[in-house]
Amino acid sequence: MKYKRLGQTDINASILAFGASVFNNFFKDSNFNYSPESLQDLKNIINKAFELGINYFDVAPWYGNAQNLLAIGLKDHERSSYYLATKVGRYNVDKPPSEWFDFSYQRTIKSVEDSLKLFDTNYIDLIQIHDFEFADDIQQILNETLPALNELRHKGKVRYIGINSYLIDKLKELIELSPIKIDTALTYTHLTLDDTSLIEFADYFRNKGIGLINSAPLSMGLLTETGPPNWHRAPEKIRDAAIKASQYCKSRGVSLSKLALHFSATNQNCDITIVSMASVKFVEENVQALDDLSENEKSALEYIRQNIFIPLNYKGYGDTELKSYKKKLAKK
Repeated sequence: MKYKRLGQTDINASILAFGASVFNNFFKDSNFNYSPESLQDLKNIINKAFELGINYFDVAPWYGNAQNLLAIGLKDHERSSYYLATKVGRYNVDKPPSEWFDFSYQRTIKSVEDSLKLFDTNYIDLIQIHDFEFADDIQQILNETLPALNELRHKGKVRYIGINSYLIDKLKELIELSPIKIDTALTYTHLTLDDTSLIEFADYFRNKGIGLINSAPLSMGLLTETGPPNWHRAPEKIRDAAIKASQYCKSRGVSLSKLALHFSATNQNCDITIVSMASVKFVEENVQALDDLSENEKSALEYIRQNIFIPLNYKGYGDTELKSYKKKLAKK
């Protein structure tokens, strides 16, 4: 495992980070209860991650039961042996859209305190403002959310502050407006085989001393052998391209998922890459994807990039999710 310093922080993180979002609703039986066996499975996954050198774990209240489960998995490990990153601002995945977001000062403080209690720790390494572009007004982020986190940082309960957004321009906007130091920026599906738009912004974040976190290297299931899920927001041409790439990889006897993860996680334009891992097998395969590729794999990777993805010049689906959210609110 290789490690990188995250921006100007003292976080020396594994370049492959553990995303716990997948834990929501995992490990439950038919009655939605957790059995001793299923919880042991969860611990085995976390233990394997530690064994293979992963030391950075990312989660959020939005991911349902994921915080609770990650806390169980981390309980047997020394607090100093890992970095914990969680989030504020986005909640209640099982409730109506009107209850999804709360960037207020009071809720931000409560969320962090809740996470500290849940993980039975005195501090959280990185607290991130989750999808802040969904706030009614960016001024609330500047006047309430960031000051709340900064207050907690001064108290030693939060070590570093980060921001998350799918929209890279929004990340830049908040960084330029904020008088409070922002330590990291996370965006997702913008440093992948199908969308490399993050690369053109990498120098901006680096020059600002901001750690750059890349998430969803498989483009939320797009770059897999099974193909994109039905709910995926990518346009048809990108979905077709992913299917074509998967078929080509199969013809060469290589894994599209492995190539996609290798491309993202070893890319020098980000500090770390977060990927979800729901089994010991996935942990092992994901870590192995960091190794040098075979000549056949290198050739296949170059082919699908040059002949399938690069010609499409895809820059992501923009503010589609934000517009969808506003439409849902308007129906209420």
